Amino acid sequence: MTASNSLIGKDINQADTPALWVDLDAFEANARKMLALCNAQNVRWRPHVKASKSPDLAQRLTDIGAQGITCAKVAEAEAMVAGGISDILVANEIVGETKIRRLAQVATRARVAVACDNIHNIEEISAIASEAGVTIDILVDINVGANRCGVTPEKAPALAQMVQELPSVHLRGLMGYEGHVMGMQPEDKEAASVKAAEVLSEAQSLVQAAGLRVDILSGGGSGNYWHAATLGSINELQAGGGALMDVSYQELMRLPDHQYALYLNAQVISTAVEGRVILDAGWKTTGRHTGLPSISSHPGTEVVSLNAEHTIVSVPEDLQVEHGDRITLIPHYSDSTVLLHREMYAVRHGIIEDIWEITGAGALR
Repeated sequence: MTASNSLIGKDINQADTPALWVDLDAFEANARKMLALCNAQNVRWRPHVKASKSPDLAQRLTDIGAQGITCAKVAEAEAMVAGGISDILVANEIVGETKIRRLAQVATRARVAVACDNIHNIEEISAIASEAGVTIDILVDINVGANRCGVTPEKAPALAQMVQELPSVHLRGLMGYEGHVMGMQPEDKEAASVKAAEVLSEAQSLVQAAGLRVDILSGGGSGNYWHAATLGSINELQAGGGALMDVSYQELMRLPDHQYALYLNAQVISTAVEGRVILDAGWKTTGRHTGLPSISSHPGTEVVSLNAEHTIVSVPEDLQVEHGDRITLIPHYSDSTVLLHREMYAVRHGIIEDIWEITGAGALR
């Protein structure tokens, strides 16, 4: 961690820039809103932390009431278990001896479930888990329309039966992630979510008809969680990014009544060009593959473009901005912003309460 603990209790504007920070009041309100919907529907909340990549933030979510956490890579699971998280779903196919051996090591310290859509993959997980003396839970991955991973419902019973018969793996249930619906227009999103739910329910019926138990039905993302959690097809919700919020979740995915919670402070380093100011944070700080960040601190200003190390901001004539001024940005997409940093400040009413390490940054394997 590069930030000093001496900043705790100080104003966020005293942190050197670029400074990634979380508004704790907004973050907690978003998290409680998602949890409340889950509780009302008898759905467990297992938020995905692929955006935050911070065990400290994950612990805040479990303190609020999350069942455990979801992640995408073994390296993320390793970071989470090292940070004290003990109930982890890797909502992805983990293939190859090297990764599976690492997954088995995680399973010595936490309850671990993993998504599978291939018999040979299940056999390899079983063999390595047996050697390591651990049990790994399996969710059979169902293709509910994203056409990325997952089997069709009619193929699910055979995979589930294989898990049932093999040692050191435990059939925990099914996963059907409908990633393809997240950016749809509201008028299309509900119908697509219903269709995805029907596919997962079909798989559940077929697996149960084969005499197998389905304890977990996992799915839903931040872009449709208010549909996914209320359709009766899942009992665990994976959505997690909505707790942080960003421009993509607000403008593209249209999350209802969430507050921006993730911010980035940058510093004005040049005012030499009339009508614009230059900040000390470019796309190496914010990411840019989904769009440009917004500005929350200075009404009337707008991000024009991003270079590697600079943000170019247009400034109205009547606004005075000076060298060294802090400007607060709202990242366009938290998934492609947080991983570029090594810590984030936990801030309440402008004051730094804690500094959270982002130990999952760079966790790609």
